[in-house]
Amino acid sequence: MRICILTQPLGANYGGILQAYALQKVLRDMGHDVTTLRFRPATPWVPTGVRKHLLTLRRFISKYLKGNRDIVCCDPARQTCFAYRELDRFIEEHLRCQEVQAPLSAAAICGFDAFVVGSDQVWRPAYSPCLPNFYLDFLGDAPVKRIAYAASFGVDKWETDEQTTALIRPLAQRFDAVSVREASAVELCRKHLGVDARLMPDPTLLLQAADYRALCGTQQGPSEDYIAEYLLDKGEREQRFIDRLSAQTGLPVRQIGQLDWARSTDSLESWIAAIAGARYVVTNSFHGTVFSLLFERSFFAIINQARGASRFVSLLDAAGLRERLIDGSELQSYSPDLKDIDFKPVSQKIAALRQAGLQFLSTI
Repeated sequence: MRICILTQPLGANYGGILQAYALQKVLRDMGHDVTTLRFRPATPWVPTGVRKHLLTLRRFISKYLKGNRDIVCCDPARQTCFAYRELDRFIEEHLRCQEVQAPLSAAAICGFDAFVVGSDQVWRPAYSPCLPNFYLDFLGDAPVKRIAYAASFGVDKWETDEQTTALIRPLAQRFDAVSVREASAVELCRKHLGVDARLMPDPTLLLQAADYRALCGTQQGPSEDYIAEYLLDKGEREQRFIDRLSAQTGLPVRQIGQLDWARSTDSLESWIAAIAGARYVVTNSFHGTVFSLLFERSFFAIINQARGASRFVSLLDAAGLRERLIDGSELQSYSPDLKDIDFKPVSQKIAALRQAGLQFLSTI
């Protein structure tokens, strides 16, 4: 079967790219011919003279700024000022993609037998370009299968306005099967979309640690005594917590996944290997937490309220590790538990989630 996947734009997001990789790999391993749509970033109109100067600056930085040779800077055709070659390389090597631009049209996307929407926060209005596209509005009455796999709203409240809700509700009801990533999303689907949704794990959990170790190749070394820090939007309170943990354990801190123009970018493989080899992981990233579970690393997951807490709650409730979730506002008084996590029951729970997800996808 020819399957088309719609997910979040594949940008500078380690977890976003890896969940796309995992979903495509699982479906391909099931024998399907799979393509993931890759949204081209919106390109603002840039005067020719300005574009020329930006490109000149990009060449200058790439050539002369030491330590920054992997950086492609100031490309006006990208949503952000900086593109990262390592992340693009991974996508080109491991995913089959078709470049598209929102809004989608049926004429530009044809020849597929089924469309799978998910995962990541595909149904969160602020994150998805042209939200009705992620409810497959462009398909019209086309006789194809419509599946939502572990689709996410990101938060436990309804953020879509009334007008858009009226548009997407009948579209959601045309899906052959709907599954969501958070427990709270089941109720959101029932109340606002009028559909019964099933709870399914993030695609990254459908693969096992060995699958990701195989990706790392020679970059996968032995475990080391360090704290892996993967924090998005890090503030002073997070930094103080990291400093306190380092002093308490006597371990150095290794920052990973730092998408910073002033330094080289970690590859997906080195990011995975750094989590796999860490003694402790401190993260406020959903997928940072997922990979800590997969590699059975002791971790501390900090809620990033702006990015959505419901994802963490559902994941760690399912894993039986809710106590590893820290509200960011309580970091100052939080006393970290340095005892090793007993991962035997956790692994059994994750295996059950994995089996449920694979069974759901096998019905496509």
